[in-house]
Amino acid sequence: MVAKMSVMPETNTLAFILRNNAETIPDKTAITYKDIHYSYLEHYQRAVKLASSLSSSGCKAGDRIAILAKNCVEYLELYSACEIAGFIIVPVNFRLTKSEIQHVCDNTSPVVCLYTAEYESPIELVKLESKSIRAFIRIDASNNAQDQYQELINSGTAPDINSSENQFYIPLASDPACIIHTSGTTGHPKGAVLSQSALYGIADTISTDADIQSDDYGLLMQPLFHVGAKFLQLAHHIRGATIKLELGFEPANVWRILARENITTMQLVPTMLDILLDEIKDGNYPQTKLKTIFYSTAPIRESLLRRGLEVFGQVFVQQYGSTEGGQITSLAKHHHINDGSEKEQKWLTSAGTANPGVDISIVNNEGVVLAAGEPGEIIVKHSNIMQGYWNDIDSTASTIVNGYLHMGDIGYLDEEGFLYIVDRKKDMIISGGENIYPREVEAALIQHPAVSETAVIGIPDERWGEAVLAFVVCKENETVSENDLIQYCKQQIASYKKPGAIKYLDALPRIATGKVDKVSLRRPYWQKNKGNLI
Repeated sequence: MVAKMSVMPETNTLAFILRNNAETIPDKTAITYKDIHYSYLEHYQRAVKLASSLSSSGCKAGDRIAILAKNCVEYLELYSACEIAGFIIVPVNFRLTKSEIQHVCDNTSPVVCLYTAEYESPIELVKLESKSIRAFIRIDASNNAQDQYQELINSGTAPDINSSENQFYIPLASDPACIIHTSGTTGHPKGAVLSQSALYGIADTISTDADIQSDDYGLLMQPLFHVGAKFLQLAHHIRGATIKLELGFEPANVWRILARENITTMQLVPTMLDILLDEIKDGNYPQTKLKTIFYSTAPIRESLLRRGLEVFGQVFVQQYGSTEGGQITSLAKHHHINDGSEKEQKWLTSAGTANPGVDISIVNNEGVVLAAGEPGEIIVKHSNIMQGYWNDIDSTASTIVNGYLHMGDIGYLDEEGFLYIVDRKKDMIISGGENIYPREVEAALIQHPAVSETAVIGIPDERWGEAVLAFVVCKENETVSENDLIQYCKQQIASYKKPGAIKYLDALPRIATGKVDKVSLRRPYWQKNKGNLI
């Protein structure tokens, strides 16, 4: 049913950001990508045309639209088209295997799927198996007027920005905007549903943290299927700033961009920062206009952060959160002090303090709130957490309890309210900013005919934050080399999930109940790295 509202959407929606910018700063550059420079009005009009064509083809508010592509301007246009018309975008991780991509599509039942030509192979499987997708649209990703995507844009209509005509459902603040899949306790990707108002609130928080202004120029390199990339784009556009979108992260290219262009903000996972700093030769690197570097998604070792401060200065902002929880805490620029007091030095190992409106509690297994300094599970409540997991009532109920989102992390709050992460309650591994669930890796390894038992854990890694380590027990009279087993695993699941190393054991350690004792497997690797988990 079409909402009975004025043409202008509610102010705390993504649709409002798009419409308001097109009206108030129409000529300001919104997005640059390769040789493309779209103003806010141009971006809005292209998004409206895209939404118009999708609507004409039968898409309606609430329908899911999937996209499988690397970063391109068309990706942001589809995001915006969905935000304007109330469609729900389903960004698909291009690093997933064919079967994993199929699972995401089965879970969300999209009616349309957009993709770039390099993903023809997995899309062929989706075409064979999907019962919901009515149209597959190939994106050329080069702005070629002959590609299917451009034909879709050309066939759409966009009324004058001052017209009172409205051809779409006007999204409500509570309407779902996107479904972002993240690995969960079952080992299968789970779709976190984020509303228009939640994304608006997260964008407002991030932009306030970094004092983003309309004259900022943000470099966006993380893949757009990651919620962090979307958060950053919105944090700039909510302030009328410009985004420079890149296909991906390539360190030499990043240094060239920073040297030649007036980039003022960028976001790096710790692995990216490490690689970027390794590019510096003989202490020579260009002076930049950077005023903010966001870092998030994975633990950062203190020595790397200190090195970053030496090179870039006091421009770092740490963000702790998750796909489900949005933006929870921040460690502000003024808390990043290389040579401060003992208290200030400790801040560098923290995740910062709660953002406005965020309630953080530390609880034990019985749900009792713990005192300052006592470690327990981190639970949070605020208005911008996910609405739930798509098609997964049970996981939603176990994750959001009495309005509090259970983060699955173990940490403590000090007397001043600084949050320190000391462990993870769940077995989730975060390597290079990617979430990896051990059960998926174990399920792949156990299929090898020589493998009897296996257990997978994350271990500290200076570059990637964590690395995947597999413990394997071979069947009697059977052997398999480390390299062969890793390559076998790579054929079963996405390459980034495969183990980096294999340890062979005669038997896996177990607790009294018979479950594998992963605590004892982790202990030798994490004890010597205590204090470097953030």
